[in-house]
Amino acid sequence: MFNIERWQEIFEAISKNRLRTFLTGVSVASGIFILVILLGAGKGLQNGIEKQFERDAAGLIEVWSGTTTKEYKGLNPGRRIQYRNSDFNQAVQKFEDKLDLRASTQNYWGAPFAYGKESGNYQYRGVDPDYGAVENLTIVQGRYVNAKDLQNNEKVAVIGMKLKTDLFKDKEALGKEISINKINFKVVGIFSDPGGEREETRAYLPLSTVQRTFGAGDKISNLFLL
Repeated sequence: MFNIERWQEIFEAISKNRLRTFLTGVSVASGIFILVILLGAGKGLQNGIEKQFERDAAGLIEVWSGTTTKEYKGLNPGRRIQYRNSDFNQAVQKFEDKLDLRASTQNYWGAPFAYGKESGNYQYRGVDPDYGAVENLTIVQGRYVNAKDLQNNEKVAVIGMKLKTDLFKDKEALGKEISINKINFKVVGIFSDPGGEREETRAYLPLSTVQRTFGAGDKISNLFLL
């Protein structure tokens, strides 16, 4: 119910405390403005993450190593944990009846790539055949890494569209050889990725070839189980 005396009291209090009223109004307006900004930033971050992973396989478990933070049996903290093929094989054997896809990778960043007069530093990954399905890659030309490539330690590469454009411009890339860390690899496939140019600057090579050619032994960087 409208009460004129109450409203008169309110406006009288406001007129007597103009500075306090002004500062209160500024504080409330600032709080609302900051809240809107934070909500917008949060929504933008959510949309960006969803866009980044919108086509990645659902239900995927990715495992990667880090460094220790505590002492253990006389060993100092800060030790790097290194996964190996045996760790991947053990995980697959333990959960094999529950897995549709399984893959391991060995990752390298900032490696020198070259074709003809074009060159640059890009990322390459040694991968298993299932990794293409894990990433939901689209093969635009050619094919992906297969089991035969791993068995024979083939020097083949599947490159992203951005990497293809950087090295080959408008020339045909399929069947040509590119240099990765001064080792020649034959381009057998070209892929696109919904994640955009960052993902499309990668090259995927057979894991066994990477381990053998670049002296990684049986080391792996990540395990993917689905």
